[in-house]
Amino acid sequence: MTAETQPENSPPHLLQRWLDELPYQLLLLERVLLPEDFPLDYGPLSLDALEAQLLEQENPGQESKERAELVDCATAYLGEVLLGVAGGAWGWNTRPVDDRRGQPVVCPDPELQLSPVAPMLLIAYALRVRTGTAFAEEMARLREAVTERQQAIPGWQPVKEHTPLVDPRVARPEDPVLSVWLTERSEAHSAWFKDAFEEAWRWNHHPGTLDWLEAVVKQRFATVAEFDAARNEPFVQGACWYLGEVIRRTKGAMWQFIPFDPAAEPGAPGSRENVWTEVLFVDQPDKRLGGAAIPLECLRELLPEGKGDGEPDERQRGLQDELFWFRASSYAHVGALLIRLGMASQEKVDSVLTGFARFAYSELTPHEVPSALESFGVAISAHADDVDDLEGSYTSLLEEAAALTDGAVTITDVRLHGGEYGEILEFSRNGVLVTQDTEHYSYDYLDHLAISEFIGHVDPDPGDDTRRFYLADFVHLREAPYDSYYVFATPEQATVLEKELGLELR
Repeated sequence: MTAETQPENSPPHLLQRWLDELPYQLLLLERVLLPEDFPLDYGPLSLDALEAQLLEQENPGQESKERAELVDCATAYLGEVLLGVAGGAWGWNTRPVDDRRGQPVVCPDPELQLSPVAPMLLIAYALRVRTGTAFAEEMARLREAVTERQQAIPGWQPVKEHTPLVDPRVARPEDPVLSVWLTERSEAHSAWFKDAFEEAWRWNHHPGTLDWLEAVVKQRFATVAEFDAARNEPFVQGACWYLGEVIRRTKGAMWQFIPFDPAAEPGAPGSRENVWTEVLFVDQPDKRLGGAAIPLECLRELLPEGKGDGEPDERQRGLQDELFWFRASSYAHVGALLIRLGMASQEKVDSVLTGFARFAYSELTPHEVPSALESFGVAISAHADDVDDLEGSYTSLLEEAAALTDGAVTITDVRLHGGEYGEILEFSRNGVLVTQDTEHYSYDYLDHLAISEFIGHVDPDPGDDTRRFYLADFVHLREAPYDSYYVFATPEQATVLEKELGLELR
């Protein structure tokens, strides 16, 4: 008997209801109940801060509803952190708490042979003793049990059961329907810009352009019925693509499509009852609490149902507000992806994250994503601002690029000469002279066009190594630096980086 068919107050049903509400509790805690700079890294630092926040906000005069909301959300977060340490899954204890018919508990990996931990009781204990260390002590107890197990069985790791809509998951393979649609939209985007926006310069995937898209949609359609009648026409399809691309490029989301599956359970992905079946949507399966949206529905909701009294007004939330629900990449996220792709070692990633500990889980703006790739040792950058020495800067750039090839390419004898500022760049690649024309207007600024032309000479010979340098294009926000970044990857790795980090690699 599944949780859905259990009596309403049975433990399986209550547990399922808790799991259904869990993602929203975590989002509420992050976006509303905690300070904006709270370190939500699902690690020990955040537990110390969470306990301090609960102690600080405990107020005898506080409304019981508000206090219960904070405790519920803190329970969800505390439990997820403890599960990350000890593995296991959420369970349900039937012991009543206040007016509740039981409470959620964390059941560590069975191989640890530990009793369930009740996060609500742990919070109550922390508020009672007021030491500020109750959460840390519980985490230390679980870590000690894990360490003992690992000493007995080298290589053992606790296994955490996947928490739906909370834990990252493996992305779906790209469906042929999606592949065809993305290709069509990419090929048609120039014509779409010209038709819809008269080729205005502003259509550059910047979040601010969504206000213009919203205005044009409202100019074209007066009601939902008019929009629905044109939903398969080039303008609406192009608008869906553009909205999805803004989300993808600024937040690192992925296009997804779930085909109809006659064997799917009612309500499950692939079933007719599921809203995500057979629609094009953007999703963040690789991020904890990642967002998801159906661009067609987002555009549709901009419009009123019809005219006349009693009809609902158009929604108050604009298209830019959709970005609020998506989680941008972080150093931790980028590092995990590079490990998965075999582009960086665990030791390298751990070293970088230790150095960036204060903001390892902070969200990155688009230009900071390729900068993070450089920090992890899989990319190089060419400075866009003034440099102290042109020849020295080109030398450093070429040598750093060659270092990524693991000895496949060596660069020597870099020399810039000719003209007032140096118009010819020469260097030896594996002993063979390479000459590159450059154009400089002063001693201070590199020729980025020339760099994009000569960086290919640092690619390993294709028969020996398929890795090459890709120029990373990203959405340029106001006041963001315009450094050029080159990512060193195989074609397969580059495809994944594009899809999951919101980059364009060429």
